[in-house]
Amino acid sequence: MRDAGVRDAGVRDAGAAADARLRMTFEAFCRTHERAWLGLADVRLGNRADAELVVAAVEQELQATFGYVLKQAVPAAYAWRLLNHHVADWAAGHELRVEARTFTTVLDAFKDLTGAGPGEAEAHGTALYRAVMELSDRQRDVVILRHVLALDDASIAACLDRSEGAVHLILRHAHERLARRLGAEGVAGRGEER
Repeated sequence: MRDAGVRDAGVRDAGAAADARLRMTFEAFCRTHERAWLGLADVRLGNRADAELVVAAVEQELQATFGYVLKQAVPAAYAWRLLNHHVADWAAGHELRVEARTFTTVLDAFKDLTGAGPGEAEAHGTALYRAVMELSDRQRDVVILRHVLALDDASIAACLDRSEGAVHLILRHAHERLARRLGAEGVAGRGEER
């Protein structure tokens, strides 16, 4: 009888240790990716408060299914897809309120890319913001991660489960599309090297 009690205690201890490791892994995973998640949600939703609510919901869902998440080929890419679903659901069900801070962040990120001066950037700011939001999901994500969050190709590739070459190509196509949309000849090819 005594041996069974010791075994049960050992099993409980092992289970508690495994739970603690999983919790620590989850917390580290969120710390690693939260900046990118918040950045994307902030730009797409237009304000930090809504972005924080969406990211909290994503983290709650990830925590509830984290064992499953870790079994995915690329857990970060799985989390990114989940984030995009949550952002799209939020955007569909709420009126988007773009804060001046978010708008300014996007304008500042693209100032060098477009070659526009301070007056020009503001005058074309609404068109620029709209053009970025109208990119395909993949292009928009890469553009936000590169230009707003200043991530390099390797970091972007890890988030999106793409090769660095694919990230570079997506970015180039996004720049070309923005250039056509905005009529800004200087957009394509600028800011691609990092």
